[in-house]
Amino acid sequence: MKQSRILVVDDSPSIRRLLSHNLGKKFKVLLAENAQDALNLLDQGQMPDLMIVDVAMPGMDGFSFVDRIRQDSVYNAVPLIMLTARDKSGDKEKGLKLGADNYLTKPFDIDELGERIERLLA
Repeated sequence: MKQSRILVVDDSPSIRRLLSHNLGKKFKVLLAENAQDALNLLDQGQMPDLMIVDVAMPGMDGFSFVDRIRQDSVYNAVPLIMLTARDKSGDKEKGLKLGADNYLTKPFDIDELGERIERLLA
């Protein structure tokens, strides 16, 4: 069975390391430190099975990235989890309305994230 590919888009090196280390045991993890890097990877044909996107990033924020992805017929069906330190309910509502499949706030439980990923990939 082929390994699912997860694209992690987060400007925090420690979050990228944490997710790469933990999710890398089960999945092929692609890393991008901002939305533009993620779009470049996608343009190069790096098709993920799921995306984990931070909200607060320099340049294009996570909301704008999700909005753009959801308008692209190639990627609009790719499951997407927003991961953010912002836990205002308005942010969660906005993320879900834009098309995120799930919304998790930092600090998060890595096992819970794993379960959400498994559910979305099932």
